[in-house]
Formats: sequence, C-alpha cells, structure tokens
Amino acid sequence: MALELAIISLLAGTALGLRYKVVILVPAVTLAMILAMIVGIAHADDFWSIVVAMAILGTAVQLGYLMGIGIDAVVGRISSAIIGGRNPELNSEIGHT
Repeated sequence: MALELAIISLLAGTALGLRYKVVILVPAVTLAMILAMIVGIAHADDFWSIVVAMAILGTAVQLGYLMGIGIDAVVGRISSAIIGGRNPELNSEIGHT
C-alpha cells in the first residue's frame, strides 16, 4: 500500500514542481503525512509502520517536486534554444535598445 501512495505522491510532487514555488511544499508534505497517518490507522497498522509510511510519503512529495523543477528547467532551456535559434532578434544585441 505504501508503494502505491509513494508513486502517487511522487507524481503529485512533480505536478507541484512544474507549477508552484517551494512554499507549496509545506502544506503538500503536511497533507501527505496526514493522509499516511489516516490510512495507517484505518488499516490498524502498528505505530512504526505508520511512521515509516509518513516518512516515505513526505520524501516522495519532495523528490517529486525536485523532479518537477528539473523538468521545468530542462524544457525551458530547450524551448528557449529552439525559439531563440529561429528568431534572430532574440539572439542579437542590436534588436534590444
């Protein structure tokens, strides 16, 4: 169960990294940890398995956010190179006054 939640948290963190600033991590990680606690209590898991699940989900959201920022940076660099290569005004200093 924790693996599925970790994958979902990783994807959610990636989506957050593509769209929002780093401040969004505080409520996102808090929400993921509360979700892990609720699921663990609902399944009647022991205390340490709930703690491990909370740690895994919090880490997965943060790693997903990091992946999202990386994807955004790579796509931004590639698209600016493609757009800049096609438009000579973007590459020249003469076009800017």
